[in-house]
Amino acid sequence: MGTEYWGWAGEAHLREHGESGGAVSGLLASVLSSYDEVIVIRKTGTVFEAEVHTLDSPQGIARVQGALHAVSIELSHYLQLGRKTAIVLKPCEARAVIENIKRNHVRREDVLLIGLNCGGTLPPVKTKEYLRSQFGVSPGDIAKEEIAKGNLIFFTTDGQELSRSIDELEEAGYGRRESCRYCDVKIPSMCDIACGNWGTPAEKHITFLEVFTDAGAAALEAAVDGGYVSVSEPGEKLAAVRKKIEGIMVKMAKGWQEKMLGPFMAMEPKERLDAIHAALAPCIGCYACRKACPVCKCGDDCKCFQADPDDQLPISMFHAVRFLHLMESCVGCGQCSDACPMEIPLAHLHQLFAKAYEGRTGYKPGMSCGDIPPLSRGDFPEGY
Repeated sequence: MGTEYWGWAGEAHLREHGESGGAVSGLLASVLSSYDEVIVIRKTGTVFEAEVHTLDSPQGIARVQGALHAVSIELSHYLQLGRKTAIVLKPCEARAVIENIKRNHVRREDVLLIGLNCGGTLPPVKTKEYLRSQFGVSPGDIAKEEIAKGNLIFFTTDGQELSRSIDELEEAGYGRRESCRYCDVKIPSMCDIACGNWGTPAEKHITFLEVFTDAGAAALEAAVDGGYVSVSEPGEKLAAVRKKIEGIMVKMAKGWQEKMLGPFMAMEPKERLDAIHAALAPCIGCYACRKACPVCKCGDDCKCFQADPDDQLPISMFHAVRFLHLMESCVGCGQCSDACPMEIPLAHLHQLFAKAYEGRTGYKPGMSCGDIPPLSRGDFPEGY
């Protein structure tokens, strides 16, 4: 557990334009001169359109958008070895950075990880379809969206508030991306600082900050000393509410794991192998999944490509090697499924292996730089 604060931006325009009082915006303004790059997501049009942006001046910070649930960009791809970088990340992205640190693609001392609490992201095409079919609203008329108290809420440019229960939406085939439904990491404790609005007064614009590392403490202290961020001790009751919210969301994720992954895990081995074969049958060998993966960054000599290009095995060696490679490093970001032109549920398949591996070994990837995978350290459970 880290050190907890309530925080808000020191400057009025950042409090006004930033999410939850603009504490993250204040942090970014403070670290801007200390890092080679400060990487964020910036909205370019509607809430469904954004770009990766490198901040180069304080003036650009007011345009930074913290919560864009319907934009699924994997930011960890943009870190470069040898460049000091501050970056704002969702938990799955932060876990990918940790896995890359273990593989010497990034140095831990070079990155300041500012994490955002995350209840899940939305598939943009399905979400636009939902807005049109359920509310008769054009996606271009949405000014803001958020996930709060178990509801997906949209705010229109003319002041309407459109809200539906996440549970109801997901039962109807809408709602969060599949990989987000069974993700059980909601507060990014692997970051230097975790930020969000859980556990803050509803009537006030405040960010809940939890500091996990010395680097995070130093960054927040510098921001406070420089007048970029103001902090106070969080209310004890609301701090407990934050933990309660996290617990509820993790419990929901475990339920989705049982619902979506459980039936497959209950299959007999031959039946399970046939199901994997059938799921992979549409593969056209484009390797888009591998290119989208934030963990697999081994270059052209990657072991994923060690199979013969004329491979005719029932399950391609490319996928077989990737299942083994990623079962101890898959962070469940879902980028492989998003990138697949044949709509193969690759994230689902990889999580089947990853969750089975986690269940046997207790190892969850991307949670700590010092936690070495069992296969890498040769420490296997009895009977493995």
